[in-house]
Amino acid sequence: MSASLVIFGGDGPGSALAWALVDSRGDISEEGVCEIGARLPGASHAVLVLSGVEAQLKRITLPARTEAQARAAAAFQFEGTLADEADTHYAIGASQTAEGDRLVAAISASRLRAWLDHCRASGADPAAVVLDCAIWPVAENEIAIVETPARVIVAGGGAGGFSIEPALAASVLVRWFADVRASANRIVLCGGDLAAWSAALGQIGANLELAPPADVPKTLAAAAAEPPAFSPNLRQGEFANAARSRQPLKVWRLAAVLAAAAVLLQVGALVVDGIRDRQAADRIRTSAQRDFLAMAPKDTRIVNLGAQATALLNRFEQSARHPLLSAAVPLVAALRQQPLARIDEVRHQMPGRMVRVQVSAPDRAALESVASAMRAQGVKVDVRDLPPREGRYASELNVEAPV
Repeated sequence: MSASLVIFGGDGPGSALAWALVDSRGDISEEGVCEIGARLPGASHAVLVLSGVEAQLKRITLPARTEAQARAAAAFQFEGTLADEADTHYAIGASQTAEGDRLVAAISASRLRAWLDHCRASGADPAAVVLDCAIWPVAENEIAIVETPARVIVAGGGAGGFSIEPALAASVLVRWFADVRASANRIVLCGGDLAAWSAALGQIGANLELAPPADVPKTLAAAAAEPPAFSPNLRQGEFANAARSRQPLKVWRLAAVLAAAAVLLQVGALVVDGIRDRQAADRIRTSAQRDFLAMAPKDTRIVNLGAQATALLNRFEQSARHPLLSAAVPLVAALRQQPLARIDEVRHQMPGRMVRVQVSAPDRAALESVASAMRAQGVKVDVRDLPPREGRYASELNVEAPV
């Protein structure tokens, strides 16, 4: 197996890039620094590791069936917490818990674009872009605090994490611990002053254990070569690599191939004695079946090509009408009219088109205006008051998603 090239982002897209070649055992075979204007080593697979400072990580309940649906729903969960929501790119972790929780990363789209352009100018196009706090290896129900001179990495595995300047790390960790309701059996400090951290963390510091300082570049390089499934790969959506971005075209290519196959098969049936036509039809049918199986790997064999192709295209069409996506348009429009309100939770349970949205606001009038704005758009909304949370009024909106 060829080595993976792991690229470490520096302070910004214009800085030099540290790099490491990692073999199949996770060991670094070669490492160095690529100065501006120089070229990175060649490799069949490249991964860019960015500091968690570049993005926000959240664990969110997203019971959506597809990556696109989950990314669309994720925007609601970050509503009002980002400086420039119009320029925000969302990425979803591939795996999810039994409750439908996934890790979601939110990053400036222009910033991510600048990082990728910097790598390409240095001779590499990363197949994946990951965050250091999302790939740092931890045991189950464990949180790691990794102190380096430049930043502190807090990693909680599937619970998420963050990276930040050392001076701010302890206070942010206390708030993060409460926000994610983390229940860690162990909190491990990799390097640093145990007494100082214990005092700064207060009650949380009672579970703090000291571990030897970690080899940060080596640990991140090995983790980036095979990142965990829950870690979001930022190369999704508009930033998907070339192979993935061609997937939508494959759908229409498959449809065109199936249509051509149907026409030629009819010709072959009518012209019984046309051996060449029959052979041509067989070749097209074989090609169409091969393309179909590439698009739908769960269908291990062809039973009725026409019926199976129709069912596949129907599934694509139905996914675009998912209740979460249908409810998104009127909900976003209502929130734009009432910026004081925010979304705390979005849930949908199959079957049916009812979407439950929990919203909160500093006053009751703001919540009522959200429901009124959605009804004005012709959407059926039932409102149920919830107990106040964190000093804010709260309501649950039962929204019947438009068809």
